[in-house]
Amino acid sequence: MKVKTEPPTSLSRAVGLTTANARLLFAPDEEPGARADVVARRLGQAIRLGLLIDGERLPTETQLAAQMGVATVTLREALSTLRERGLVVTRRGRSGGTFVRAPADASEPLRHFGVHELQELGDQRAAISGAAAKLAAERALDEEIRRLEEQVERLAETTGASERRRADTLLTIAIAAAAQSSRLTREEARLRAEVGDLSGLELGDDEHRAIVRDRRALVAAIKGRKPAKARDLAERQVLAETQRLIGLRLRMDGAEEAAASDPEHVLAAVVEDLDQIFTELHALAAEFVGLLEGAPAGIAVEDLAALRPSVFSILERRGDLVSGAGVVVAPGLLADAERWLEWWSTTTPDAKPEPLRVNLDPTAPDFYDYLTTDWFAAPRDTLEPSMSGPFVDHACTNKYAFTLSVPVIAAGEFVGVAATDVLVASLETQVMPALLRLDSPAALTTAEGRVIASNCPSVLSGERLDLGEHPTTRSSSAHPPLDTLVVVDLTP
Repeated sequence: MKVKTEPPTSLSRAVGLTTANARLLFAPDEEPGARADVVARRLGQAIRLGLLIDGERLPTETQLAAQMGVATVTLREALSTLRERGLVVTRRGRSGGTFVRAPADASEPLRHFGVHELQELGDQRAAISGAAAKLAAERALDEEIRRLEEQVERLAETTGASERRRADTLLTIAIAAAAQSSRLTREEARLRAEVGDLSGLELGDDEHRAIVRDRRALVAAIKGRKPAKARDLAERQVLAETQRLIGLRLRMDGAEEAAASDPEHVLAAVVEDLDQIFTELHALAAEFVGLLEGAPAGIAVEDLAALRPSVFSILERRGDLVSGAGVVVAPGLLADAERWLEWWSTTTPDAKPEPLRVNLDPTAPDFYDYLTTDWFAAPRDTLEPSMSGPFVDHACTNKYAFTLSVPVIAAGEFVGVAATDVLVASLETQVMPALLRLDSPAALTTAEGRVIASNCPSVLSGERLDLGEHPTTRSSSAHPPLDTLVVVDLTP
């Protein structure tokens, strides 16, 4: 009895889903039990990146599911999602199957990225590409370097946007492979897939030739065994692409903003929302005081559960800005715990709140000493509201955020703070329309010059500006700490 098998795909014609690409992009052990939406995202990224060619026939559902390490029913659901998005089409008959369809609007995915997200993606890509280039300069064999040079020439000879994107992606991955690191190679492939077809968005022939020159210089540094130079060139190339994408994203939003603006409008766009959040924090603090006054014998951890409805209400009403909220108590206040955070957070505005779990044992190596944080110490020492950050909130959301906090005073004593976390990416969304209506480059910063948002692609959130070098407009808010916000004129 003969078993009918499908012959391997011929390599005499263009094929995107090669074995190497499949293993890089779909790594079955990377996301075991992946849901259909994850599978759809990964396939969609491969299509937008050009690694799956327009018109290419995908393997059978059974074969592709095996390659991706998922159940056939999961893959079938993912393909249905891609059909709805117009990224694949299914044809029936003897020559039928599921075929790749290149997206009609290559710029559409850019709308799903905020400026801060593009910046953080660029930071990560620069770190990975820089490390890969450095190690390739130290470790690559002559034959591997020759293949890099050949790939650069393939990139130079490409004409269409999809071909250029694919050739550049394969060069980037080949450099990581030349570093002799499978982890760097997989991470480089994953990050390139996340960028997708944005990497070649609106690039003309002149820009393409400039990119080829840059890639040649990078490969030359690897060939010349110059690790520091290779790292620097790789990081600079990612930075240039990141700034270009941010510029396109700002222009995309700017086209929708016609009315003129001024620095006061920028500040007002932020202050109004944050002022409302501070009002809600004062109400939460008052409720905490009422809880203490109603229990003259003292309270325990479980008594703080009475505050949860108000905390959840803040998260629900202010989900567009707030990712975490709660009360944090002063030492010795509770009968059964020296320290405590009644803190809840959400990953998305409509997600169910989850309690924060941190180690409050002072003898533990991962002890979370909140007494030393600015958001707790400042209200305690000044008895005034505080706006701390921005900083990477590694204890909770692991995102870039501010913490707004107000002191809780009971019987004349400081007993803790009521606080919220506000994501910088969310704040950027609120303020960017006003920034884009300014007739000059500008940035919203803290009093220390830390950039919150900017309408200039070369000035990114998280950077620190010297406020003495630029004209500034300070917030006229009568409510501290909102009076510390600054709009900086970046005109050269």
